[in-house]
Amino acid sequence: MIKFSVRCVEKEPIFLEGTEPESFWALPEKDEFAPASPVSYAFRISAAAGSFLVTGSVRGTVSTRCGRCLAPLKLEIRNDHVELCYAKSDIVTEEVDISGDVRDELLIELPMNPLCSEECKGLCPVCGTDLNKKRCRCKRPENPVWSALDDIELGGEK
Repeated sequence: MIKFSVRCVEKEPIFLEGTEPESFWALPEKDEFAPASPVSYAFRISAAAGSFLVTGSVRGTVSTRCGRCLAPLKLEIRNDHVELCYAKSDIVTEEVDISGDVRDELLIELPMNPLCSEECKGLCPVCGTDLNKKRCRCKRPENPVWSALDDIELGGEK
């Protein structure tokens, strides 16, 4: 858990650095991402204008598959611009646990479509061949959704 003491921060800014175990990710068991490293963090926490301000960075590594070719890959997930604010009036305990908010700042950085590389060619939609490794000779089926556009005349040309 990542916590800070209200009394300490009211006196002067504090710095928190450390690591949390892989379980910190709290990813669902059947998720497309799986934790591949502990989570490390570095924060500065200060008191300002009736609130506590947390700034810093958090990072870790996940295992997943490429969204195009399905190759396994590991991705470093990081957020170097974490900024959290806690109103003093909302705090009722001596210690403030910021673990959930830090986790959210990390999870929001997970890509929607992870790629092994920007140049990944993906899989053939007909035979499933990994086009990064070899070519296939499949003829791609025409998409009937777009065939209606074939009959449109543009400037006298068809």
